[in-house]
Amino acid sequence: MHRQETKSKKGLIWGIAILAVVLLGGGIWFGVHQQAQAKAAAASASSSKAAVRSRASAKKMREATQASEKAKDPVYKDFAADGLSFNQVQAAKQLDVTAVGDSVMLGSEYLYKELFPKIYFDAGVSRQIYEAPDLFKSLAASGKLADTVIIGLGSNGTFTDAEFASIMNTLGSKRQVYWINVHADTTWTDEVNRDLVSMSHRYRNLHIVDWHKASEGHDDWFVADKTHPTTEGQPHYVATVAKAVLAKAK
Repeated sequence: MHRQETKSKKGLIWGIAILAVVLLGGGIWFGVHQQAQAKAAAASASSSKAAVRSRASAKKMREATQASEKAKDPVYKDFAADGLSFNQVQAAKQLDVTAVGDSVMLGSEYLYKELFPKIYFDAGVSRQIYEAPDLFKSLAASGKLADTVIIGLGSNGTFTDAEFASIMNTLGSKRQVYWINVHADTTWTDEVNRDLVSMSHRYRNLHIVDWHKASEGHDDWFVADKTHPTTEGQPHYVATVAKAVLAKAK
């Protein structure tokens, strides 16, 4: 009986010892595991902070580079005050453009060519819309029609549906056409502007540049005829056109 009790006690002691070892080992493992997790979390947090610092540093470098480029870019300086972004000015320099217009456009030729150096420019004094169908056919035949077309016609008279349809058929549906509406002291100004809006509903690739609205209340932008921009008004005129053409280039 005594030997059985002794064996039972020894068995109990061994059981307790084994349990203690298991618990101790588990505790050690848990502690090590927790430490490993903590180290991993700290490393991850440190890595994240480093990545954030790296991105912030790269952003500052880009901003500093762009600021330097802005300061050196005379074209951006000329148009920044009128709301053109630096990116828009850079996009304009790379854009192939065909511009056709009357004397209003002609007076700003130097600014068009400054902002759009790859432009093909054809503007003439007293040009009427009825002259445009043959002109555009000639440009198409000679390969001078870019994918972006700016038209400044209407100051000298109205147009018929047939004349407008001929122009748009020659340009086709894939070119983007930006037609500048009219600011002029004439009896046909409102009719031309109304008809241009109507045509923009008919042709999905026709965009109206609202020079009439942009110049409203700025009589000082025009010479005595209230039609042709002064040297002060010309940058506003070209910038209004450019913002419409470059709307997607922020």
